[in-house]
Amino acid sequence: MRQSATLYPEGRPPTAALPRQALHAVDLLAKGMAYVSGGLFLLASFYITLDVIGRKFFHISSAVTDEIGGYALVMGGMWALAYTLRTGGHVRIDILLPHLPPRLRALLNYAAVATMALFASMVTLYAWRLAIDSYVGSAKAMSFIQTPLFVPQGLMAVGFSVLTLEAIVILLVGVVESLRLGRLVPLEGLEASGAGEAG
Repeated sequence: MRQSATLYPEGRPPTAALPRQALHAVDLLAKGMAYVSGGLFLLASFYITLDVIGRKFFHISSAVTDEIGGYALVMGGMWALAYTLRTGGHVRIDILLPHLPPRLRALLNYAAVATMALFASMVTLYAWRLAIDSYVGSAKAMSFIQTPLFVPQGLMAVGFSVLTLEAIVILLVGVVESLRLGRLVPLEGLEASGAGEAG
């Protein structure tokens, strides 16, 4: 609050700064979720290792290694999607892209992020529908611990929701900055500055 008052004497940031602040907030959320994903994968690897050692040498097993590992893979993978988008880590086939004129390259990047936003929003919608249906129907996994299916499905839907939000905000900031400056602002510049400043 004190920092905001220092930066903006009139008490609130200018309108042009609001999209950047939204992007920074979503970046922090995506980065936090990525750390949770990494920690979850680490815990899952320890758990699986101990379970394998227990089976091999002590003839004991939790009997739910496959199920727990699957949930960790789903949550860890889905919760890292937004951060991966923000840092440019998703697989891209860019054989021709580096050889195109800068303006066309920027337009194609906008189209790619818009397509990601559309795709992610559709997956998010169906993921939440699946989780809600599982909750209403009290669906449980056919396994030893009978996990309520809405839990892993809901966590997966959260990951896709943040991916959708990240893509939309990146696109929004790019459009607002382009309109403000009167020229097409490359999204790569937003990625480079935002990802590094998020921490």
